Amino acid sequence: MIVKTLLAAGLAAVLAAPALAATPPVDVYRVAPVIENGKVAALAVTITLPADADGETRLSLPDAWGGGEKLWRFIKDPKVGGGTLSTLDEKTWVIKSKPRAPLTVSYRVVGAYDGTPPFDSVTYAQPIVGPDGFYVVGHTIFARPERRDGDSARFVWAPGGSGLNFASDLERLEKTPGKLNDIGRSVMIASKDLRVLTRDVAGAPVRLAVRDAFGFSDDAFVDMTASVIRAVRGFWGDGGEPFLITLMAYDAPKGWRSRRGSGLGDAFAVISTREPTLDYYPVFLTHEFFHTWNPDQTGGLLDGPQEPLGYWFSEGFTDYYARRLALRSGLISLEAFVADWNQALDAYGVSPVRSAPNAEIAKRFWADKIVHMLPYQRGAQFAVLMEARLKGQGGLDPVMLAMRAAAKTQDPARRGGSAAALFPSVVQARTGVDVTPQIQRYITDGEPVLLPADAFGGCLTVETRTRPSFNAGFDLDQTRKTRIVSGVVPDGPAYAAGLRDGMKYLGREHGADGDGSVEAAYAVQDDGPSRVIRYMPAGKGTVTVQRIVMPKDLTPEARAACVKAVAG
Repeated sequence: MIVKTLLAAGLAAVLAAPALAATPPVDVYRVAPVIENGKVAALAVTITLPADADGETRLSLPDAWGGGEKLWRFIKDPKVGGGTLSTLDEKTWVIKSKPRAPLTVSYRVVGAYDGTPPFDSVTYAQPIVGPDGFYVVGHTIFARPERRDGDSARFVWAPGGSGLNFASDLERLEKTPGKLNDIGRSVMIASKDLRVLTRDVAGAPVRLAVRDAFGFSDDAFVDMTASVIRAVRGFWGDGGEPFLITLMAYDAPKGWRSRRGSGLGDAFAVISTREPTLDYYPVFLTHEFFHTWNPDQTGGLLDGPQEPLGYWFSEGFTDYYARRLALRSGLISLEAFVADWNQALDAYGVSPVRSAPNAEIAKRFWADKIVHMLPYQRGAQFAVLMEARLKGQGGLDPVMLAMRAAAKTQDPARRGGSAAALFPSVVQARTGVDVTPQIQRYITDGEPVLLPADAFGGCLTVETRTRPSFNAGFDLDQTRKTRIVSGVVPDGPAYAAGLRDGMKYLGREHGADGDGSVEAAYAVQDDGPSRVIRYMPAGKGTVTVQRIVMPKDLTPEARAACVKAVAG
């Protein structure tokens, strides 16, 4: 009798209990190199997943990300097991099958570049595949099921007999499934000469995966990166999590320095020219690691073509904090901080688009290199204005932390769908200050930002001056690419000094891009020995520029006080 009673009670409890939530499907992404004639010719991607409940499963192909466009162009030879594949449009596959049928989708990813990626590209957000390895971001190679954000995902690396050394932040998903979004926000790098170094930061591994040779040691780079990560995590008050930095070199003409990076949550991907020394990277790496929080954890970005409208905050404020935190943590000196700011202030001052409204940035960000830099420059200077405006309420630091707290709890629609939209409301709530007029004036309308003399506090002073506009008198960008002088203007200063089309370009000996007040000197060679052509590259107009000045011969005590006042 007792047994019967217990069974009845148990059955009643089961019948009364709410239905358990269905376990989310686990989609498996497998990547393998395709080797032809001993070279990496492509990547083979295989996805296994259950079909949708209605028997129609849609997969979105990579389309636009990070400046890369029509990324589906690099996906070839799709095949489906368990269903029938059709194409809705160039970026969508439709699979018809039995409801919940097991599906296997396979395709190849080919490289976007014919040989080495171009050294002057705005972005490298396209697959780099072959001949000796590959370097890809998940957003650019993985198809993903639509309306299935709740799916879990596993990852499998299948090297076969390729002999490739491999590193990815997806390796953690080989044993324990993660979120489907993790598949896109990832990086993979492989080559036979790939080196992987590990450091412990706050109890969690930080790895550097590097291929090619640079002007510094792997150990020096990973140690510096570990210091960057400690500094930024200290700002946000977060503990340690595994993190990956990938670094690859690309070739460029002598004297050409360039670097590109993409923050991917638990990783950042870097591609750089070989020549720079280690001091070229601290601010850059701090910027990329700061992206782990901003904007993803501070309110996000708008989707689609409107995304660049928020770059003044996501990129500009990140630039501001990259310099500030690098100085605060001792990664750079006060002199380096001033030099980095002065380079940015000068580029902004001479920019022909510095008055462009924010809507124009959204239209031209990925198509125009000068417009591309504007939200970085404008946003960083606007952050300086905001720091000064909010100084009596604790400055920007507590606002950034409050934005992260608000983004965790607020519905995206309520916060405007982006960190840029959330910022003024958090400032108002925390400090009582209304900054929307300043946002309208400097960001939306594009009025040029002029910093007050005491904008940085401490011992630093901002000076404003007017100087002649810059006129190189020839096509400087094209000349640097080809190393042959071209585009010399017949009535320009370069022609008057003796520069001619067809001369071999050897480099700049003196002067500064954008500065018409400093003599330019370019080394060239024609039929005889090399020579230097000198002239004043002054244009017909003037530009207003600002620069930071620091006093000379600071005592150690005065320097420390200045750093504390400037960096917080």
